Amino acid sequence: MRKLILRLRALGPALLLATAAATPAVSQQARPLSAQAASAEAAPPGADAGLHRLLTAEEARPWAAVGRVNVAGSGFCTGTLIAPDLVVTAAHCLFFPRTGRPVPASDVHFLAGWRKGETRAHARVRDYALAPGYHPDDTDQQRRLGSDFALLVLEEPIAESAAVPFDRAPCPRISEPVALVSYARARSEVASIQEPCHVLSRDDHLLLLSCDVNFGASGSPVFVTGEGRPGLAGLVSAMTEWRGERVAVGIDFGEALDAMLAGLGRGPMPEPPRPGG
Repeated sequence: MRKLILRLRALGPALLLATAAATPAVSQQARPLSAQAASAEAAPPGADAGLHRLLTAEEARPWAAVGRVNVAGSGFCTGTLIAPDLVVTAAHCLFFPRTGRPVPASDVHFLAGWRKGETRAHARVRDYALAPGYHPDDTDQQRRLGSDFALLVLEEPIAESAAVPFDRAPCPRISEPVALVSYARARSEVASIQEPCHVLSRDDHLLLLSCDVNFGASGSPVFVTGEGRPGLAGLVSAMTEWRGERVAVGIDFGEALDAMLAGLGRGPMPEPPRPGG
């Protein structure tokens, strides 16, 4: 096995737009990171699909539980409903990029299925919980990336008639296809799906993905698809370059997500068996 040296950039929230026609550059929000990830030899991926914008209500409906996490005074990220009143997103979205201070929960909103100025449901955030061990200034960069997720507790549950929460799926293996749904810079008003992109490599709880990401895609769900409804396998934390291509760095929740749910008095997320055992 060889070691892949990844130069990683945390995906800070993209700047919110008022009436501007284009998103301003936000590279100053991202802190340079470096991490050394020991992994198996990276597998050549299958063919990746391009990004497809979910422009119509019909094609967006199955993904209504994916929405924008709006952070007042900072920008937005992407989040996913995993229970009627719980959303999972990237933890670094909940810290002001210039000061490093935590964002008050009251300044965070979840817009389920946000599409061209309309939302399937809007909920304010009452509280949030960071993954165990996460701190935005952690000097152990691999640990910081591997724990870069958080649970948002909504003030009011979202009705299933508006958005059905996603169940969990087993973490994909190297070379397996995944689907990514995201909002990002220059495509902030409509969710986009890439299906498939692929797992290039992995190390512990970090995944290297061939998925197309940009600022604002932090917290974007990584789905395993197959028979039945897609399952949530992880989320996007950062982006990097690999062999001259921009790729995503994702997180496998591992046991930490279930521990967080237990801390909130909830049971673990349902997880269907992996096809083929």
